[in-house]
Order: sequence, then C-alpha cells, then structure tokens
Amino acid sequence: MSAGLAAWAAGGTGGIIRARAGPEGMKSMRVAVVENSPLAPVGLLGAALERRGARLETVPGPEAEAHRAVLDAADFIVTLGSPKAVYDGDDWIRWQVAYLAEAVETGRPVLGICFGAQLLAAALGGSVEATGTLHAGWGEIQDAVDPVWRGPWVRWHGDHVRLPPQVEVLARADDTIQAFAYRHAVGLQFHPEAHGGCVADWIGMTPPERLRGVDTAAQLALTRAREASHEPVREALLDEVLRRCGVALPVA
Repeated sequence: MSAGLAAWAAGGTGGIIRARAGPEGMKSMRVAVVENSPLAPVGLLGAALERRGARLETVPGPEAEAHRAVLDAADFIVTLGSPKAVYDGDDWIRWQVAYLAEAVETGRPVLGICFGAQLLAAALGGSVEATGTLHAGWGEIQDAVDPVWRGPWVRWHGDHVRLPPQVEVLARADDTIQAFAYRHAVGLQFHPEAHGGCVADWIGMTPPERLRGVDTAAQLALTRAREASHEPVREALLDEVLRRCGVALPVA
C-alpha cells in the first residue's frame, strides 16, 4: 500500500470525506462522487461540474455501501479510478457492481471513469480482463463515433472491458474499448479528470518495469500544460457525457 493509500484508509472511515457546493445562485444538482482510490480524485472534471452549479458529495469506494443514502439521493453518480481490478472480487467491488446495475436499470445517470468504467461494464453484464501491458500517456483516439471522444486524452490502465451487444461502443484504441454508453450510463477508460498531481501519483505508484518506453517526465509536463489549454476539449466531452446521461446542468 502506498503512503497515499495508507493515509486514505486511515482517515477515510466513518463518513463522507468532503462535500462541496457549486456557485451560489445556480441550480444545485447533487453529484455523488465515488472515489475508489485517493490516487484518482475527480480532479478537473469535478471543477467543471462545480462551475455548472453541481454540488459534489464524495464517498470512499470501499465504504460506499455504508453511504448508500448519499448515492440514492444523488441526481448523478460518478465512480472513479483505482489501482484495484474488478476481478479482485473484494466485497466492496461486488457491492458497487450490483448497485450500479440497479442504478442503470432504473434509468439513473451514471458516469464511470477507468476502474469506474470497468465496474460499470461488469454491471452491464460485460467482463474485465488484463491487457498484459500498461497503456500509459497521452494520445488521440482515432477510432471514435464522434470527434468529441478522440481527445487527445491521457490513459493509464492495464485492464480492458468486453461488453454485451446491447452496449454502444463510442471509441476504441489499441484493441481496447475507450468509451461506451447504455441508457443513461457512460463509461470512459481514459482520464478527462486527470491533472498533473494525478499523473505524478500514478508514475510514483507504477513499478518502473511497467513504465519502460514511457517518457514519464514528458507525460507529466504535458499533463500540467494541458490542465488549462485542454479545457475546451474537456468541456465539449462533458457536454456530450451529460447529454447522453440525461443530466441538465447550465453551460459553464
């Protein structure tokens, strides 16, 4: 366990770890953010949602069952990344898969990112498998149904999903599904929320042998540079995600 994970595990029990309100005077939509690891916060995406007037309530993924009331009361659920794998089969992982399945079938809006997308895939009847390699760094996704999914986006994953035929695949890269949608749910394998701090943490947690061939300094510098310059691309993606999820928020 990394130092960040240890600190989170020690301090995360017993309640919601934070609640943040959007700008005063704007319609408040409750967004439940399931933070499955302290190394994968809602980051830039959370800031974009708050600019649109959303109120974010964040709960730790391993304790989500204890905070089901927060999830039940939310207008929109966002479940995030983790170094864990869906096939690890922890009790909290199985609980979240079951909860997401129920949420999707009742038409609730859900966004899953990276591990969160893999949880969502399992909830939809798909599967999650190891790729055998780490996909790390920035790149444009060429195989996409619409330019909004192409990015470029930063990726950091060693697992990928297989989906049942009723799920719409929106983007692929390197023989892996990068975006998909079903009813009011969207899954993103890439990381539109990641800022420089996230990528620095991911570099630090990843064994060096898995990063062979990755210019980590260049990837970190690019991430930091794109925190501001990539904002229009992130906003366009968020617009499309919210549209597909049936979530109405003011334009930032």
